[in-house]
Amino acid sequence: MTETLAAATYEAADQLPADARAALRDLVLALADSKRVLGLRYSDRMLGSPTLEAGIAASSMAQDEWGHARLTYALLGDLGDDPKALEHERDAAEYRSIGTLDADLDGWNGMTAAGLLIDMALTAQYAALVDSRYTPVRNRVQKLLDEEKFHFQYAAGWARRIAQAPELRDGLAAALAKALPEALRWLGRDDAPGIRRLVEEGIVRDLPSDRRSRFLARVGPVLEEIGMAGALGVVRDAGEWTYAGELDWSGWDDATRRAGGSLDEQTAARARGDKNRALLMD
Repeated sequence: MTETLAAATYEAADQLPADARAALRDLVLALADSKRVLGLRYSDRMLGSPTLEAGIAASSMAQDEWGHARLTYALLGDLGDDPKALEHERDAAEYRSIGTLDADLDGWNGMTAAGLLIDMALTAQYAALVDSRYTPVRNRVQKLLDEEKFHFQYAAGWARRIAQAPELRDGLAAALAKALPEALRWLGRDDAPGIRRLVEEGIVRDLPSDRRSRFLARVGPVLEEIGMAGALGVVRDAGEWTYAGELDWSGWDDATRRAGGSLDEQTAARARGDKNRALLMD
């Protein structure tokens, strides 16, 4: 048993110190919003996919992401929020989804880059909660991580396939180059006070730099295999995968995990389910 699990657990959010509870609320909302919008972006690629099977897989992944979002929004009830209001009543500017999802995915290259990098950055953050002292989140994370294994395999498979097509390689490289810094930055800063409190309380396993290392260890071999790791600044040194580029933290908000900008109102209306509001059952 790890030291974290050996320590006392938090069965409810009101047992948490106030500063840790606030930081956890920020993290959970950013995860839930990112999952919700990622599901929307995947669903946009159902039509016009390279093959019928690819469209069906995009549909399945969209459903997974929406399920993960519902699961994550539900956690916010214990943190003092009304999950239903968060899901269905917020303006676009209030969403905390990862910034790179503010825009549509650029075709199948964008879909592949999002699956390989954005989805896996979110997964790295969820994985840091798998042995959390906060029981409600720990109980929900493992099933989600199991489903994400397929997303990674699927995105990696398409990256390999696209990279073999000379006329498509540049498009994939551009989509990956756009997504990678966003994915790395979204994992946060080690010196953010809220993040440090979550680590101190055993709510989150480790610091953002550790999560970046795990994320790069997972996606780095795929990027190397398709011959794009070096151009993206992903390098392996003595068995460790690192990013050689500089992340731009100007304007960064540790709570929202964004550096300005906003989801557009049309996408927010879809995320809220505005057209089907009269049919909401719960």
